Amino acid sequence: MRWTYSDLRTQFVENTGNPGSTDTTLIAFFDRNLGPKYQLILAELANHKTQPPPQTASTVADQVYYHYPPDVVDIENVQVTVNSVKYPLDPVHSQSVWNWLNSLTIQTSAIPQFIFPRRDDFGIWPTPQAVYTITFDYHMRDRSLTVADYSDGTVAVTENSATVTGTSTTFTANMVGRWFQVTTNTADSYWYRITSYTSATVITLESNYEGATGSSLSYKIGESPEIPEEGHILISDGVTSEWWMGPGQDPQKGIYFNNKFWTGDGNNNSRSIENTNGGLLGMKKRYASRSNSRVIRRGKRLNTMNKGWATTLS
Repeated sequence: MRWTYSDLRTQFVENTGNPGSTDTTLIAFFDRNLGPKYQLILAELANHKTQPPPQTASTVADQVYYHYPPDVVDIENVQVTVNSVKYPLDPVHSQSVWNWLNSLTIQTSAIPQFIFPRRDDFGIWPTPQAVYTITFDYHMRDRSLTVADYSDGTVAVTENSATVTGTSTTFTANMVGRWFQVTTNTADSYWYRITSYTSATVITLESNYEGATGSSLSYKIGESPEIPEEGHILISDGVTSEWWMGPGQDPQKGIYFNNKFWTGDGNNNSRSIENTNGGLLGMKKRYASRSNSRVIRRGKRLNTMNKGWATTLS
């Protein structure tokens, strides 16, 4: 079951023994601590699917270094398109190799061959001599959840169509990337990611709606964690443990919820991944074998598509 920011907050409030509370201090604590717990889970599930659709950018003539997309954790693959041909860039992970490459004099028409990842940016060699399209495949770090669910008005949906039409709605461009669910009929209550915004009354889903055609339907749009759905409740448990360890002033309850966060059992204080099937440790074990297809060619060489270039030491 997918949970949204509002679901997580409701669960946290109930965990503190204040169901239905709108206390601003309580909510502020949740908002402040949700991000660190969510990012911790993302970091622990390093091999879970975190690769968004490819992103594109453009090179600048004679510019060596370029900034990463804002949500990047690490680059999986970079391609440069030159004359409609996509050339993959091999990664260089050594400063000395990078320095050696940049000591070579290359024809001005040379096609880019290597990428040099640094902390905040990456270099391309040979230096692009024109405007090329760069295509990124990368692993993302999701933003922290901060926005409550939206459900004003009603919607009309059509089976096998990706268009959602609202009545008395105020859809916004910021909703792109969030999740949409029809709540009138539980049989059709699958989640769909929003992929584009047209107007205050029209949005488009990433895939066609597979439920029954209908109008005047209740719905909700929400931010949801980009982790396996069985792990969503862990965020609330983790924040709850911080509450009881701090403002709640009940360390025993804090330990209980911290155990739930790590093992799924409030009475299990083991942190051994081998003997744990629940909580974050259990998820980490289940997804540990998921390949992220990251391949690094250790032996640096010129791309065979461009062999035959004349190179000299400058």
